Amino acid sequence: MPTPSDLERFDTFKSELRDRFGAAVYSSYFETLGLAEASSSNVVLHAPTRFSASLISQRFAPGLREVWSEACGPVNRLSVKGVQDLAQVRRIEVEAERPAALAPARAASRLKASPFRKGLRAEESAEMSTSAGRPERDRAEGLPFDSELPSQFHSAMTLERFCVNDTNRLARHAVTKMLDGTGAALTYLHGASGRGKTHLLNAAAQEWLRRRPTDNVLYLTYDSLMTDVSEAFISKSVKELRSFLQSTDVLLVDDIQLLRGRKRTQEELDCLIDRLRGAGKRVLVAGALPPARLSETGISQRLADRLAGGLCVSIDKPDYDLRLRVARQAAALFEMQTGLPVPQRHIDLIARRCEDSVRELEGMLSLLQVAIEAEGGREGPAALSDERVRKLLAEHLSHRRQAVTVEDVFDFTVRTFGLTKEEVAGRARKQPIVRARHAFCLAARKLTDTPLTAIGAMINRDHTTVMHSVKAAEILAETDAVFGDRITAIFDEFERG
Repeated sequence: MPTPSDLERFDTFKSELRDRFGAAVYSSYFETLGLAEASSSNVVLHAPTRFSASLISQRFAPGLREVWSEACGPVNRLSVKGVQDLAQVRRIEVEAERPAALAPARAASRLKASPFRKGLRAEESAEMSTSAGRPERDRAEGLPFDSELPSQFHSAMTLERFCVNDTNRLARHAVTKMLDGTGAALTYLHGASGRGKTHLLNAAAQEWLRRRPTDNVLYLTYDSLMTDVSEAFISKSVKELRSFLQSTDVLLVDDIQLLRGRKRTQEELDCLIDRLRGAGKRVLVAGALPPARLSETGISQRLADRLAGGLCVSIDKPDYDLRLRVARQAAALFEMQTGLPVPQRHIDLIARRCEDSVRELEGMLSLLQVAIEAEGGREGPAALSDERVRKLLAEHLSHRRQAVTVEDVFDFTVRTFGLTKEEVAGRARKQPIVRARHAFCLAARKLTDTPLTAIGAMINRDHTTVMHSVKAAEILAETDAVFGDRITAIFDEFERG
């Protein structure tokens, strides 16, 4: 616990923050900060929520440490934590001080990282994995939103490394115009998985910060958005969350289609986009579906219309030319890092066969590179025969998902709802069974090319009943959280990867 002397130093620190950053920034970011711990080597500040702690850490960590060192004395490490994480650390410390027989058992997942920790570097992941023998207090230092965590942006996903041709040229140009400040306030990129949407979002974020280092760029994924909004409602800090979000200069949202059925989160996001656009800020959103289809699968009509009102650009399936360029770029980088070349015939073969997505292509190249290192060695790739490469490719592509059939959708739907095919195709009108029929009709209609009459035949109904079920399912997906979760599970099963 901080001593009275520590609190006096903290008051001085906050006064210096106001002088250094100005009253507006101080009231938006630093006014609610508190002091949790202060020593010559470590200072821990706390913010009301994990989200605010994360945002302060990402934007101001070096400045905070510098101000503390100048106003209060040198410090090796300064971090900002949400009060929830701080309370967790203290529970761990208290339990660590108890006799082993009195300490309650804890689930192993209590210290797992939040969605923002997905960007850990390999050496940091290894360090965490070897920390099992450390005291819990030491491991607690690695809780979410530490100011010394790496950036949430993927440093390899840059504009320079984004290969362009006719399949994605419009999307690349739309991002360029946004970065120049001449594009639409809201840009929506849509296309199937593995077409470069996430790459463009990461590249846009990093390029914006390179040109405008003092701006606040916020990159939201489904996981982080759900966590932050849910936490804000639970802790009754929605007003603060909105304040922090609205201080954003550039907002990037990935995989918006995953918000199906999350009515409250969709409402918050829709209002945020509206306010940012009104303030002249930039918003870049990515999703798997065009706006019209988003509204049919559980995204609110209002949010879908908001996206449709911006600049909507589709990214098409990568053709052979683009896949070949991506493969050559990855092979050149591998050779530069290891000194081991990838034969051109192998690059051509992979580019021809990996047709579904760039992600599939990159996965195969990674596999080939590991094989070259393991089997070819420094003598070069000659030891990796064409037959061996074809076998690796066949194994890699064997996991490719086959075309979705209406039978697949029916099977997965009944399992998701915990029913049998006979119940769903029968005459019963119990609510769980009726809702399973609605979900099947919607999923079959959107995920397959099956005619309405054929969908109806699966459940012994006519095409008009199927049409009614599709409309009913669209409404339920937006208004009923449980139904929305099940629809999301069905679509995710057949749309992922």
